Amino acid sequence: MSVPTSSASCRFSRRLFLGTLALLSALTCARGVTITEAEHEGRAQFKVVTVSATYFFDRAGGGFSRLLDRDGKDWISFRKEPLKEVPASAAAGFRGIPNSVFGKDNPDAGAGHPGFDQCKSALAGGDIIRTVSKSGRWAWTWRFTETNAVFTMEKAPAEVAWWFLYEGTIAGRWSPRTHYWGTDSGGPRRETTDSKRQLFEQWRWAYFGDDQSPRVLLVAQMEKDELPDTLWFMGSTRAGLEAPDGMVVFGFGRGPGGKPQFRGAGQRFVLGLVEGAVKDASVHAQLAQAADRWLQQASKPPSPPASANSPAKP
Repeated sequence: MSVPTSSASCRFSRRLFLGTLALLSALTCARGVTITEAEHEGRAQFKVVTVSATYFFDRAGGGFSRLLDRDGKDWISFRKEPLKEVPASAAAGFRGIPNSVFGKDNPDAGAGHPGFDQCKSALAGGDIIRTVSKSGRWAWTWRFTETNAVFTMEKAPAEVAWWFLYEGTIAGRWSPRTHYWGTDSGGPRRETTDSKRQLFEQWRWAYFGDDQSPRVLLVAQMEKDELPDTLWFMGSTRAGLEAPDGMVVFGFGRGPGGKPQFRGAGQRFVLGLVEGAVKDASVHAQLAQAADRWLQQASKPPSPPASANSPAKP
């Protein structure tokens, strides 16, 4: 009688062990979104896998360090060394999303930026990451769907300005001459402005692509404003656009002189990869429709947990 009991106990223990491993391996899974633990550049990450992209979120930094497309191309390509050296860090530590909190005399500077240790991040549901700065003065969430990620600034001191940046490698590489971009003002465009000729306009959304990529990265701001936004390219050496490496610098709420423009909480943004290259004005018009759909969908209150991840059409 003891042998069957022991065998059954072993089977139960094995199932329990495997179940525990599964829970540790997959921290949470909502429809179309799976979040697990991972590592990048020796730093703890949340790895968010969706149908359209894989995101690596630096937990202590409070921002994205990697954004991989279906072909494995990294649209951010963060590296921690050098972390903050001008201009060399354009090939390394300057990269990230949203890189929100900045300033020499700001004790929270680096919050929202991979590579820094100003934040604590935790899961707040099957498809949500919530970040709080160690000072307690800042808090934001990222909510993921099958097609995009929605950022909400939940808490921010009114006396400290901030911005929302995309600084990284379009289609996984530094190649300003083959990159293109567009906004709600028109596109595709191919101006390759640099740090000495930074472009400032006002945009609701923008996309970025490369001649060799079959997709674009779309970033949109949900709340309209009249604040300046910027786009330019930063090389990792004094050669500028001819440097061997570098990144695009795009910023909602980033004004001349590198001055952040947003104040307080409430701002929301949505970003994600959209399949299909934007080769002409007709495809740009289709992309504009996608941007409008994303903005409409993201502005709706989240659904109850049982259906929180209904797929959003790109």
